[in-house]
Amino acid sequence: MSSPDMHQPSTAPDVPTGLWRRLPPSGRLFVRFWGGASLLALLGAIGLQEWAALHRDRLTVAPRAQPVVAQNAASNAPPPAPPPTATPEKASSSPAEAPETPPASPFNAPPGTIPVALPQANMLEPVAGEPGHNLPKRGPNGELPRKVYAAAVPAVPPGNARIAILLDGFGLSDDLSREAVQDLPSSVSFAIPAYAPAKTSLFDGAHELGHEIFLSLPMQPSTAPLDDEGPKALGYDHSSKADQDNLNWSLSRFDGYVGVTNAFSGLDGDAYAQSPDFSMVAQTLDQRGLLYLNATPGAQRIGPVMGGDATLSMDTNADSTGIDGQLAHLVELAKKNGTAIAIAGPMRPVLLQRLEEWTHTLAGRGITLVPVSSLCNRTSNGALSTEGHPVTPVGPVPTPVKDTPSPASHHGSAVTATPLPPPDATPASP
Repeated sequence: MSSPDMHQPSTAPDVPTGLWRRLPPSGRLFVRFWGGASLLALLGAIGLQEWAALHRDRLTVAPRAQPVVAQNAASNAPPPAPPPTATPEKASSSPAEAPETPPASPFNAPPGTIPVALPQANMLEPVAGEPGHNLPKRGPNGELPRKVYAAAVPAVPPGNARIAILLDGFGLSDDLSREAVQDLPSSVSFAIPAYAPAKTSLFDGAHELGHEIFLSLPMQPSTAPLDDEGPKALGYDHSSKADQDNLNWSLSRFDGYVGVTNAFSGLDGDAYAQSPDFSMVAQTLDQRGLLYLNATPGAQRIGPVMGGDATLSMDTNADSTGIDGQLAHLVELAKKNGTAIAIAGPMRPVLLQRLEEWTHTLAGRGITLVPVSSLCNRTSNGALSTEGHPVTPVGPVPTPVKDTPSPASHHGSAVTATPLPPPDATPASP
């Protein structure tokens, strides 16, 4: 064999070597770098996957075993076979677990505040077909909502006149309602319209800070149909069944109120409240142990229900000077008659600001601010009740004021300060 034949087979392996050698130095460096990096990444991914699988197995096993051990240690009893799986109900009943802490109240009660009782289950009558809605009723031992849910009465110095304030429209504005609860004295009472959205935390907060609550019933006003109090309003031109149904609907909207009123977001339902048809409402309220506050100054109340009468209806659309003037007039009426009840609604920022400052001046003027319920202690015929709050005598028994109320307001509110004639029970003869 010739020498060229002996060297021929060696030329094939030189082909790839020739390709590698033909690469420039930078190209060889590029291949080496990225090839090594890819190999390291592959090895790292494989190792990470193995570690994660091992760690996951440990996490899966430990939690299943832990509740059984804790349960056995707490009960000192042998575990049943097979071991039961721990459930939230069992965990919550374990004596070793601390009870759940109730959420903190958004309100700060001043020292010495006496809270109003929260709704009592044995004084509620569930409404059929409406879960969560109840009618108020007397308690099993004769307890009356008008006493159970009444605010505490502060001490009244001898000779002091008493003033009560009912703020109407509570619950319609979150901001204004919370401001009223927190900033005003606990003796200020609130009235919630039946149409107001349910805000349990707000209402419970009012009770926590000592404020009593009335329910505002929608009633047909004398300005109807210009002013309409909604589809559930009580009207003297309705059937008795329709009015009874509407009354039960309103009474079942909220729980824990001391009584009702015809003040309704700036209206006062005077037409229906002064009609003979209102006697059905009065009888129902009396049977259920509620109060009735007549928000029409000077108007006569109808029926047997225990209650009181407003002395003054305030114009809450007035500016600060107008509000101050009305409050000064309220003080004059209280000093003249011994007591006075003011209705103010709907709530306005300037009203709350001026009212809060005004309450700080009363002690030096011989005035004590008291809850509305403490002045609702008379029947429609004027008989004084012996139940409820103790009353500090202040001179002679006051008589209703009929000739000194403030002028009627014409600023977007149908509430008037003068009595309106009741609608005729029978058509007038021609």
